[in-house]
Amino acid sequence: MNENIVEGAVREMGGNVKKAVGDIAEDRELQAEGAGDAAGGRAQKSLGHLQAAVEDTLAPAIDFARRQPLAALGIAAAAGAALFAAFGRKPN
Repeated sequence: MNENIVEGAVREMGGNVKKAVGDIAEDRELQAEGAGDAAGGRAQKSLGHLQAAVEDTLAPAIDFARRQPLAALGIAAAAGAALFAAFGRKPN
């Protein structure tokens, strides 16, 4: 599990507690602060999930590049050349 997922969940819980205390105390400032903390925690948690998904998606490519660095370099060079040929030259 990603660090941002854990920190975001803790931040969201703390925000929800702060909002509940604000509700009980009828303190609008505390309610708003708690709602903001909870929203920030949800955003941080979402970022953590996105990071984990990217890491999971790229893990096979990174593993291949570590096992076969020259082949990975050749593939990257070929892909770069193809992209340059397709998009690099501008018509006069």
